[in-house]
Amino acid sequence: MATERARRPDSFTQAAKENVAARDVCPFCPGHESMTPPEVLAYRAPGTAPNSEGWWIRVVPNLYAAFRLEPDGQEHREDRFWQRDALGACEVLISSPDHRAPTPLLPRLQVEEIVQSYVDRYRHHNENPALEHVLILYNHGRPAGASLEHPHSQLYAIGLEPPSVLEELEGARRFGQSNHECVFCRTLEDERRAGARVVYENEAFVVFAPYAARTPFETWIMPRRHTASFGDLDLKREKPAFAEAIQLTLKAVYDGLNDPPFNYFIHSAPLRTSAAQPYHWHLELIPKLSTAAGFELGTGMWINVVKPEDSAAFLRERINQAVAQPVQSEASG
Repeated sequence: MATERARRPDSFTQAAKENVAARDVCPFCPGHESMTPPEVLAYRAPGTAPNSEGWWIRVVPNLYAAFRLEPDGQEHREDRFWQRDALGACEVLISSPDHRAPTPLLPRLQVEEIVQSYVDRYRHHNENPALEHVLILYNHGRPAGASLEHPHSQLYAIGLEPPSVLEELEGARRFGQSNHECVFCRTLEDERRAGARVVYENEAFVVFAPYAARTPFETWIMPRRHTASFGDLDLKREKPAFAEAIQLTLKAVYDGLNDPPFNYFIHSAPLRTSAAQPYHWHLELIPKLSTAAGFELGTGMWINVVKPEDSAAFLRERINQAVAQPVQSEASG
């Protein structure tokens, strides 16, 4: 933490954007279904044909996929140099038919449908024994890697375990062996007791700024119930609570920082994991308010100029304001 380099949290507010929509050429807008690969999932009005208008959630393969389920079968080793095909699937989960409606501005039931699409596609890929991990992510804004304006999430189902998740798994195992408890459950207990970094909580989830936050306004959303796999989300009790936690958190960022670019991603245990796995799935939200420069890249250490206690207080105030003015609850489909 280098607070002497900090500005006030509200000084991270982004300048107003000139939002130029290209709905006439957007492949994710209704009426342009032929511009994408055929859908693999859609929630749509009864009687409407696949790959046509009438949907409110649509999932399609990524046209520029980095992984393929049918690789060329090539593998090559030369001494220490080993290469093989990138086995997996890349999908785009289109949030709604509305080209201009990011998650904070959608009806709450539409956000629940987004969560439902996450779970449905996660469980679908969980059935493929060739795959090891599913990462669900959301890039918002060009600085965060979004190449299209129309709000959408992405899913990567891959045939290996990412290093960042392996590091979390190993850390969880070490803590479990030494302390005989889940490090994530202990973190929730400690954060709720401390209180200063808790942003929001409901009956099933806790939103908090991590004690050692890497970047300004880094925020985690974690289920209270110990469960290793996102695929085990309880659709009746946890789905609406997760949608609420996501939307209120993003609304606080949207209102408080004037819709900055951000990334969020869901870290989950390996596919087909056992219930006894010492892991606890969670969502990590990283607003793009700072840039990794030479120090960060050269050391692997992050300089954060905003204390997590301050960012949590800032977002907590805006969530309290949003709760006082509830979002629309009618379904958009």
